Order: sequence, then C-alpha cells, then structure tokens
Amino acid sequence: MQISNQTNGQEPKFQVEGEIIYSAEIRGPSGKEQVKHSRHYVVSRKAQQWKIRTTNLDEDDRFAHGRAYDEMGCNGAKIFELKHFDENNPEIPNVKDIITAQGRVRHGNAPVGFDLDFIYPLWIAYCSSNHFLSRQDNRVAAPLFIMPNSLGEDVPPVLSLPAKWKLNDSNFISEIAWHSEGKELGIVNGTCQLHTLPPPFYSGFLRASFETTDWVDFNGMRLPGIFTVKIFFPNQTTGKSEVSYAIDAKVQAVHPLHNFSFFPELTKKTRITDTRYSLGTSSGTHPTYASLTWMTEEEVEAKCKSLGMQYEKQTLQS
Repeated sequence: MQISNQTNGQEPKFQVEGEIIYSAEIRGPSGKEQVKHSRHYVVSRKAQQWKIRTTNLDEDDRFAHGRAYDEMGCNGAKIFELKHFDENNPEIPNVKDIITAQGRVRHGNAPVGFDLDFIYPLWIAYCSSNHFLSRQDNRVAAPLFIMPNSLGEDVPPVLSLPAKWKLNDSNFISEIAWHSEGKELGIVNGTCQLHTLPPPFYSGFLRASFETTDWVDFNGMRLPGIFTVKIFFPNQTTGKSEVSYAIDAKVQAVHPLHNFSFFPELTKKTRITDTRYSLGTSSGTHPTYASLTWMTEEEVEAKCKSLGMQYEKQTLQS
C-alpha cells in the first residue's frame, strides 16, 4: 500500500546539515570517563529518495581517523553504502594503488541499525516518514549497535522491537519509544542468537527513545531542529535500567535541494560488494568489483557471465 508523505501538496525536498554527537560514560583505569564523538552531517531528501553523509570531526582518532566519512543513499528500493577512509591514516599500509574506499549495494529502503557512522538516527529524523506511514505492524529496528561487520559481507542481524511513535503535522518523527521483550542479540557458539535476560529484565523495559525537542520551518515543513536518542541497558547489579549512550543532533542550516543524486559519490577507486546477488552455492559470497562508478544490475550480470560465474538474484533482506 502506497501512503503519501506530502506536505502542503508537495513531496519533501530539502537538505539539512549540522552536527551529531555520541556520548557515553565508560569505566577506565582511573574510574568513570566521559567519551564523546562528533560528526558533521548532510542529509538530502527528495520524496522517497535520500542520501546521508557523516564526516568525522574528532581529532583524537578514537573512532575514525582524520576526515574519514560515511555515506548512504537510497532510491526507495535499493541502498548504496560507502565508507571513505582518510588516506593519511597511519594504519593504512603505504602500498601503491591500495583501495581506501569500500562500498556495498543491497535491497531495502532503511539502514539496519546504529553504528558510529550515525546514519540510522539521522535517517529516522529526516527520511523515515514513508517507512513509518506504510508499516503494517509496530516493530521497528532499535537504534542499538549492530554486530561488527564489513561492507564486503551480508547485512548483520538487527533487533526489531515493539515501538510506539508520533509524527508531527509534516510527517516527521516527534518521538519513539522502543520496548525490550526481555531478549538480546549476542554471540552464541560463533553465531548471532537471541538470549533471554535475567530477572527483572526478562519481563521487558524501555530499551531506547527518540525525541525531537525543537523544530525548524522550511518551505511549509516543520523539520527536526534538535533531537536526542537515548539507549538504556539492564544493569544487573542495581536491577535498574540505565542510560548506556546518547546521541544528540542539531541542525545548523537548511538549504533548497539542487542537483540531487541518491548515489554516494565515488571520488576514487572503490571496492564494492553487490549483495543483490549471490555467487554459486556458497552462502554469503557476492559479486565484488573495484570501480569509479556504481554498476547497474545489467552490468553486474554481464560481468558475472563474462567471467563464467554462476549467480542468483537475492530477494529483499529483512
């Protein structure tokens, strides 16, 4: 079922930029330590198409080196992901023609969960209205850290939880509350599985929240100007739910959208994995190519055929 996301008779069309900050309190050798990581973001949207870029701003290289950035774009049915490493990173070998950008193509219209690229909470704030308006159930991927993975692998599993949400009169998210069902994803015997939490948490608790606390007006729309995401964890020592980490974002500027393309820009040779296809009978093996452009499905299929590779189209990943 197609549900319109129009505002004043027009589909959303805008670009916002600002700063997003991750903060957490961790235990270090000298006691509790406040950890923060900030990124500049640019979110562009044209109806169901969108593109989000986040660029590292930290100088201590705790989470990303230099001006490394991540970008994700969507045409409404396919997602294109890019991880662009800073070539001055001393951890990158000084090898001629080494590829320092990685990409992935997959089915879908939404990010899968929270990572330190911060794309998921930004997608919720500015690009998720079609997704929420067309849902047939109340289960939504929670903004929890996804299991470590590479763009050269399959999309990792996520934890979808019952959620309650509200949208404003422009169909942007005002608030969301995700409720735990008493189970968590974890590694068991080398595979990602659900395990039941001990009491009192097995009966459920507030797992995460999203709240827009200020709005900006642009072209007849009210867009999130400031929003906060909080993730709670079950403290088995105290028996209470406590804040594990938080994400705060603030818009610095809103612009009209010009010359929009949902494709992340490839500025150098990029190793791209296309999970729209599987190769042979080996699960998790996909066509991979190094390119300065995103290949179409026809080009990927032609490439596989020219190399004598057996391939199979994949269906939408949940």
